Amino acid sequence: PSQSPSDAPSLKPSLEPSHVLSLNPSQSPSDAPPSPSSVIKSCSINPDPHYVTWDNSYYDYQGGCDQIAIDNDLMQVQIRTRPRKWYSTITQIAVKIKAHNEVFHVKLGEGVRTNSITGNGIAHYLNDTPANYVRWGYKFHTIHLGSPSEGKNSYIRIVDSQQGISLQVNGRAEFFENSRGMCGSWSTGGVRFQN
Repeated sequence: PSQSPSDAPSLKPSLEPSHVLSLNPSQSPSDAPPSPSSVIKSCSINPDPHYVTWDNSYYDYQGGCDQIAIDNDLMQVQIRTRPRKWYSTITQIAVKIKAHNEVFHVKLGEGVRTNSITGNGIAHYLNDTPANYVRWGYKFHTIHLGSPSEGKNSYIRIVDSQQGISLQVNGRAEFFENSRGMCGSWSTGGVRFQN
């Protein structure tokens, strides 16, 4: 009743398009694939170790050894897993920014052992543990990649808890392209295991 006849929906379907899409050379359709540099992927490794790779594959590893989670020209992320009574867990994580030889190292039960990240290169360290998590024993350590003005969409987050350490990585190709390791291959997907 409050609509004029021209605003009211039609009861008769129409085969005519309801809008016309017009593009000039500076525009692209919204369904165009994103450029490789804007693609954001993530991987995670959580206690008992459960792995989710760059291409969202999932696998487990219950055992003890040193592993390379991510390795590329910019950085290397190493994890150490050790067996517990009925499960395995991550006991240490080290991040090395190769260009500046900066190292960030967390050990289960001891917290941050080494932090030589200066903020002068691609990495900026931020201890961003929300206060409500501290009382439950969780400590969040985040290394942001890129300049602070680029936002916080590329990071390496290490979560230290009583059950073990977790690794959460989120980022763009400029930081992780050609990465390989337990997080899989950024470029081709999947994980390559030794025989």
